[in-house]
Amino acid sequence: MEGERLVARRYQLKRKLGQGAMGVVWEGHDTLLDRPVAVKEVLLPLGLPVHELERQLLRTGREARTAARLSHRNIVAIYDVVEEDGRPWIVMELIAAPSLEQLVREQGSMPVREVAAIGRQILAALDTAHAAGVLHRDVKPANILVTPEGRAVLTDFGVATAEADPELPVVGTLTGSPAFIAPERAEGRDFGPPSDLWSLGATLYAAVLGKSPFDRGTMIATVAAVITEEPDFGRLHPALHPALSALLRRDPAERATAAEAERLLAPVEGEPAKERGRRRRGRTWLIAVAAVAAVALSGTAAWSMMSLNGPALPMATASPSPSPSPTPSPTPTSVFKRYVSPAGWTIGYPRAWTGSRAEGYTEWLSRDGASHLGVEEASAYAPARQMITDVEVTRSRDLRDYRRLRTDRVSTSYGSAIEWEAVFTAGDTRSQPWLTSGVRYRELNRLITVGANAYLLTWTSEQTRWANQTVAMTRVLGSFRPRVGS
Repeated sequence: MEGERLVARRYQLKRKLGQGAMGVVWEGHDTLLDRPVAVKEVLLPLGLPVHELERQLLRTGREARTAARLSHRNIVAIYDVVEEDGRPWIVMELIAAPSLEQLVREQGSMPVREVAAIGRQILAALDTAHAAGVLHRDVKPANILVTPEGRAVLTDFGVATAEADPELPVVGTLTGSPAFIAPERAEGRDFGPPSDLWSLGATLYAAVLGKSPFDRGTMIATVAAVITEEPDFGRLHPALHPALSALLRRDPAERATAAEAERLLAPVEGEPAKERGRRRRGRTWLIAVAAVAAVALSGTAAWSMMSLNGPALPMATASPSPSPSPTPSPTPTSVFKRYVSPAGWTIGYPRAWTGSRAEGYTEWLSRDGASHLGVEEASAYAPARQMITDVEVTRSRDLRDYRRLRTDRVSTSYGSAIEWEAVFTAGDTRSQPWLTSGVRYRELNRLITVGANAYLLTWTSEQTRWANQTVAMTRVLGSFRPRVGS
């Protein structure tokens, strides 16, 4: 029973921490040295012949001893390897921290500076391992632990191997996680330290966008994507482009070294960031349908609280203010102001509304908080109908009674557009804190694709106020113009 069993008459198993295909990890206690430990019970395939079982035991012991040679604050320490019940047990440093995979799954995408900090620490760990002739071969979010203080630790060297090991898996044998393996490994070619660096690049991509850039749901489709497809860097924050594009170069000879990647990530971590809350909203469906909104850096126009003192946007007539205001009614030319985004697109927004901008997403909120305007920008990653489906699937997680009312094509002079109208009741508002839980809303979405670019314009209002906003809404959405050259 948990809490009673002793392994090798020394290591007490207290409780199971997790289980994967290759083993079970236990929280344990070293009764000899009186210290907490983590104990990995290595699971071997059932039905192995005796000689193969012996070979696996020897190999696991050798791998554990290889990893135990490494001493670095960002590499989990290996204390011991023992055999019991015909299988190996690896005793390791116990780090009370969630994995990067768990953090992203439970809390959403990581802030850009945090991703850079994690990347630099794991680069240092890999540099140490590679200098000792050790390849990890399974770098992925599940194998990186992140403490509340920000320490990132590379763990589970269960498939780690010395480069000179004569018993390396034969060419064609795939170890590790398909979504994070390098193309040379997926193709069964020779590999070395650059393969671990590719895996780190895919891992950092997943930390921002929720999953590997090559994850296609099945192993075959994922491996095919690794071999033949390029990552969609248009969905990343620009500050991470240099480092991740260098780490994810298809040719290992052209891939960034650990030192080069560290140099590219250093200024990203060092930039001061203004973050309106780590999980501000979940509207960035174009940037990452599976992820919550990414946080941006200041100084690059990726984040700026906006007074938006641009010129007034001329309108034929004044439209009603979207919400009652104690101030006198503005003149027709001052009801709206023109906003020019860092990406070059423009839109007229209600002058009295306040705005802010995060990566790929700009929004305005009425004074009373009852109405909201959003513009989201990214790449046109799929046909419009599919993107609309993605939007609705993502939103349904936090909304109740979501119902689409209509879908229509819209004629524009610069590209194709589809708009749809829907109603819903706000539920969990953590991803959209301007909503009020339990209140019924009505929303108009306009999806515009111009070449490889996509824009989602959204006007949302409490349903009881909708009728009074249709004129202003029509003019605002109609004033949108994509960036020059789109």
